[in-house]
Amino acid sequence: MIQQTAATAAAALALAKGVPGSGLQAPKPKFFTPAEFALVDEMSDMIIPTDAQSGGARAAGVAAFIDGRLAEAFAKDEPQRWRAGIQAVEALSQEMHTKTFMGSTPEQRLALLTRLAAAESDPKTPAEKFFGQIKGATIRTYYTSKIGIHDDQRYKGNVIQPGDYAGYDAT
Repeated sequence: MIQQTAATAAAALALAKGVPGSGLQAPKPKFFTPAEFALVDEMSDMIIPTDAQSGGARAAGVAAFIDGRLAEAFAKDEPQRWRAGIQAVEALSQEMHTKTFMGSTPEQRLALLTRLAAAESDPKTPAEKFFGQIKGATIRTYYTSKIGIHDDQRYKGNVIQPGDYAGYDAT
């Protein structure tokens, strides 16, 4: 178990750092099909994209984390909700563009995501509800990752307080 955890962490680190030629590839999905994994990876990266400050959701391994959590979920309704949500997004993509989400152009994907986000405050359709689900999971996962905490938020860790001691002094 420790070796598998270490191997997964090393693979995620290599992906996060974008190490070319490291021989490490993205881990195979444990819960999602490869097509579902690609959709979750793409949507999460569109929600928190790479920018000048951080690597974004893809570099943080958001889809892999969600996949692993769903593979080990005790409650069977949560994984089913994810599958149903992905199917709803695919159905909406077919309706809007007559293509799968991943088969659509980047502009078409953005149009679909924009449509889902517009209904975020009052979601009615399964696809709109799924958007809230994937957005929440993306944000939670990203901001608990090294990239989200240290690169994006620039957290420095526990540091010694400079200046006068601010704690309790019993003397």
